[in-house]
Order: sequence, then C-alpha cells, then structure tokens
Amino acid sequence: MNEIIKQESSSVSQNIYKPSEIIGIFNSVLARQSVNAQIVYLRGIYLANQKQGNWAYCYDSLRDEDSQEELTLRLTQQQRENLKNGNLVSVGGVLNRNISSKGFIQIVLNVSRIEIVKEQAISEDEIKQSELRQKKSSIGFKNVDTIIENLLLSDRRPKIALIFAETSITMGDFEAGINAARTAIDFEEYRVSFSNSAELVTQLKKVDKLQYDIIAIVRGGGGGIEKLDDLKVLAAIIELKTPIIGAIGHVEEKLFIKQLVDKCAPTPNGLGQYFSEMVESANEKKTHSRAILTEQIKKQFKEQIDAGHKQNKELQEKLRVLTENQKKATEAQEIATKKHNEQVEAANKLNKELQDKLRVLTENQKKADEEQQIANKKHIEQIEAAQKQNQSLQEQLKTLNESQKKLQIIHQKQQEDLGKNLTKMQDANTLLQKSLEKATMQNAETLKELNHAKEQAKELEHSMSELKSKKGTNIWMWIAISAILILLCMLVL
Repeated sequence: MNEIIKQESSSVSQNIYKPSEIIGIFNSVLARQSVNAQIVYLRGIYLANQKQGNWAYCYDSLRDEDSQEELTLRLTQQQRENLKNGNLVSVGGVLNRNISSKGFIQIVLNVSRIEIVKEQAISEDEIKQSELRQKKSSIGFKNVDTIIENLLLSDRRPKIALIFAETSITMGDFEAGINAARTAIDFEEYRVSFSNSAELVTQLKKVDKLQYDIIAIVRGGGGGIEKLDDLKVLAAIIELKTPIIGAIGHVEEKLFIKQLVDKCAPTPNGLGQYFSEMVESANEKKTHSRAILTEQIKKQFKEQIDAGHKQNKELQEKLRVLTENQKKATEAQEIATKKHNEQVEAANKLNKELQDKLRVLTENQKKADEEQQIANKKHIEQIEAAQKQNQSLQEQLKTLNESQKKLQIIHQKQQEDLGKNLTKMQDANTLLQKSLEKATMQNAETLKELNHAKEQAKELEHSMSELKSKKGTNIWMWIAISAILILLCMLVL
C-alpha cells in the first residue's frame, strides 16, 4: 500500500508548497480584499483573555448573547481598563481578516470605540468556560480526519475508545450507523457514570494513557446531559493528549463541550456513519491509487519493451564489432606469442649468466663477511682498550679537579692574606710618608744650621788667620778655638 501511495504522489504536479508559503499567499490575497471599509457596530458579551503580554494591543473575545459563537476583538490597553469579564458591551470598529500560524482564517474587529451596556451579562462559570476555550485554541485542535485517513491508507487499523454512559442505550444508535467501519477499525467500549464528574474525569485520564488513536464520548440527548459541561470535565478534555470526538445529544442541544472537542459529530448515529464514510473514502482512494498504478505499470512495461528492442539492436552491432576485434586480437596474439617465446629464450640465457655472476658474488660476499668478522673483533678490542684508557683519563681528570679545587682554596686564602698585607703596607707607607715629610723638614732646618755653621767657621778661620799673624798668643786661645770647631762638627753630623 505504501508503494501505491508513493506512485500516486509521484504523478502529482511538482508545485509543492510549505504550510508557511500557503499561509503567506492567503494573507497576501486577504490583505488586498477589504471586508468592510465602513465602521461596524456589534453587541455582545465581553470576555477578557488573561494571557496578555506587555503589548500595545490586547486580543479579547466578544460572545453572542444567544449562542457560544465568538469574535476576536483587538483593543488598546486604555480601552481595556474599565472592562470586566461578562460585561454586555457595544463596540465599533473595522473588520479585518488574517490567517493564523495554524492555518485558520480569523476575523478580527479592530475596536475604535466601546461602551458598556450592562455590567454582568454572564455567570462566572460561563467566563471560566470562555477561558478554557481560549486555552484550547492556544493548544490547537487536532485533525481527526487526517489521523484516521492516514492510518487506513497505510493498512493500519485505528484503535478507538468509545466512552458510554453506564445506563445509556446509545450503543444501539451507534451500531445502526457504523456499517462497514468495523471491518477496518477496532472499537473498545468503556462504561462510566456521566452524572459523576469526578468519575468521568478519572476514566478519561485513564483511557488517555492507553495509547488509543482516538477517544469518542458518546451520549444521546435527554436529562442530565448538562453534567458534561462541568468545569472539571471541560478542563480534563483540554488536557487530553489523545484526539477526542464528541457525539453528544441532538443537533439543537447547545453544549459547551462541543466547542472543546477536536471533532464534533451531530449524533451518536452520525458518529457511526462518520466512521463508515471514512473507511469507504479510504477504500476508494486505495482503489483509485491501484488503477493509477496499473496504468503506470503498463506504460512503464511498454517503455521497457521498446528500450529492450533498441538495446538488443545496439548489442548485436556491438557483437559484430567485437567479433572482428576478436579476430584481429587472435592474429596479434599469435605474433605476440612468437615474440614472447623469443624473449623467454633470451631471458633464460641472461638468467644463466646472472646466476654465474651471483655465484661469484656469493663467494666474494663470504670472504668479505669473514674479513668483516676479523675487523669487528679487532674493532671490539680497540673499543675495550679505548674504554679502559677513557676510564683512566676520567680518574686522572677527577684527581686534577680535586687538586684544582685545593689550589683554588689556597689561592683564595693567599689573596685574602695578600689583601691584609697590602692594607698593612699601605698603612706603613702612610707612616713612612709622614716620617719622610718630618725628616725633610728636619733636614731643611739642619741645612740651615749647617750653612750658619759654615759662615761661623769662615769667620773663625778668618779669626785664626788674624791670630796666627799675631805673636804672643797664648795656648788657651787655641784650645777655645779647637773646642768651637769640634762643636761645629758635631752639629753638622
């Protein structure tokens, strides 16, 4: 069946669009069409959307006073300040249409003026119902038709859970319309008290975890049906992960639960007919797909036959060419074989010569190996001798290093002693310098006295000369003169 679907898809036009592209196209078309260029005035019940961000505009709802139909309002924060849930209002504005990201065409009234007609026009329960519907809209409605059709086209039997009231006879109405549906769909029946909301909610949550493809709530009309609009039941409907169908009451019975289910059948009997129609539609599509596939196969088979004839003719021509080429190749092979034999003989002769040369080389290599072994032995002995010599040199170097260290210590001590002696010599030299300066001064004084003594000696000599010239000079005078000379000599020394 998957092959049939693939074949059918391949025959479709290649103009395939993305959902975002289709939404963009329709938005472009709707933008060029004016719904109503005039301001329109509407009256209804105002319902606030609690999930609003800090935006310039808010999107709330206006419900019909006599039904559950709603229209989206686009208001500013200022217009919204004095409004409360349940107010009966009169609003004016311009209608606009746009397509949501989920592909729904939405009519929006851009509100320019609003007036409160009545403070409280609906009950608190109706306000909460409206909030639940807004939550369901934000979550999104599941496409039940597509889910069932895809399962049927892929030859899988949809699993559907049917939830009936405990004492209901609705199953008979459902069986009357189901017809051929049971041949392709598996139904599982569950019974629960619809008048006990808590028990119904528990049952719905339990069935939701059993991985059914669809859940269907089935109940005929009559008293007590309003219990299905209990807020707990409605909240549970929204939280279900499994797509849900509602076949509740009669067409004229306006129950809020019908607005929250993913698909609403008019009656239990209509639900059975719906399943039968889905099975028949899937069977028709399968049949149509098989017919298309048959035509495609015939066309492909004819094309393959034509291609086979053409290929056969081409192969025959290739075979003729290959035969001629084979004949030429055989002749060339004979020539090549003869030439090859001659080359083999020459190669054998050359091989013999090479073997003789190899034998000579082997003998020479053997001699070279023996000589190499002798050289290696000698080399090893030289290495051992060199190692011994190296060890001896290392010991001598160690001794020299130790002596060098000792000499460095002695030299360092001598340097220290030399420094001390040099300091002492410098001190002694300073003292000698001072002594020399003092002796120089003393010599200068002595020289001065000597010069004075010389002058006195000259005077004495002169006096002696005069004395010699005088007669009768007594000996005491000579003694005095000698004493003076002796004294002068001592002063000089």
